[in-house]
Amino acid sequence: MRFGILGYGGIAQRFVGDSAQVREAEITVIASRTEAKQKAAASAVKTAQIVDQYDACLSSPNVDCVYIALPHLMHKEMAMAALAQHKHVLVEKPGTLTTADWDQLCEEAKRQDCFLMEALKTPFYPSSEIVKNLIEDGAIGQVYEADVNYCYDLKDQTKPGWYIHDAKQGGALYDIGSYLYYFVLDLFPDCCEELQVQAELRNQIDVHFTCELNTRSGVRILTEGAIDRERPREALIRGTKGTLRIPYYYRAEEIILENAQGIQTIRPTLHYTDLGGEIAEVCRCVGNGWLQSPLYPQAKTREVLAFMEAIRSRFPQI
Repeated sequence: MRFGILGYGGIAQRFVGDSAQVREAEITVIASRTEAKQKAAASAVKTAQIVDQYDACLSSPNVDCVYIALPHLMHKEMAMAALAQHKHVLVEKPGTLTTADWDQLCEEAKRQDCFLMEALKTPFYPSSEIVKNLIEDGAIGQVYEADVNYCYDLKDQTKPGWYIHDAKQGGALYDIGSYLYYFVLDLFPDCCEELQVQAELRNQIDVHFTCELNTRSGVRILTEGAIDRERPREALIRGTKGTLRIPYYYRAEEIILENAQGIQTIRPTLHYTDLGGEIAEVCRCVGNGWLQSPLYPQAKTREVLAFMEAIRSRFPQI
């Protein structure tokens, strides 16, 4: 699978590094409008063609799939442009900023007979399935509460025009909400629509938010996201007979089970780490002629986007 990359920021650099885990993946073209990043890309992937225009990547006959690692507002536009060139698309989270835009992308991908998936690592880690099995097997009794957070501190980092500080596309929810709510909705599919949301805005972007919700089966779920404060990024699931703690639940390498039998650390077997799983999934799906991933279907991306839209609609002054 020959990948072309649009943008060469931090996430694209990790994509390049993690592609080495996947034998079928090859980086053939990297497009960046920044000279320093062009030089960095040329140094990192000596066999790739480095171009300064996105169109040159999209139209290249040496590209099968385009990985879009650009600011959020450009995701839909560039994905549509890639599909128009009959390229398969892997687009960074959030796939788009609205469900309406995602619906348009899915329709166009189907029309062009092309694969489309949002780039989210969590579905390709085995930890969520292990957690589900532990809960179903009664390892912690009846679940009654979950606390899931993704909080980190940008420490006043700033760059001219940096998307994360842009009121139209920045803020904590769009930055990390996909991780939070994929995990929550995958583990607790019976979430109710009633949400209690609080958000702290600074310069018209949300720097901190919380959302409390409940499932129809009576589980209380507390979620929190921030770009202005540190907190251990983990999921804590409480049951009547014990707890499950999942550090870095969105890319978990261990699950800590505590119950009457003591404390047990479960370490899943990982075939890929970080972005490797999503890269391998693109190769697998396209190789089989599938237009979407059975492990992370387009409908799941839409479900998470709809949930994030509902949360954002409850923010003050947005």
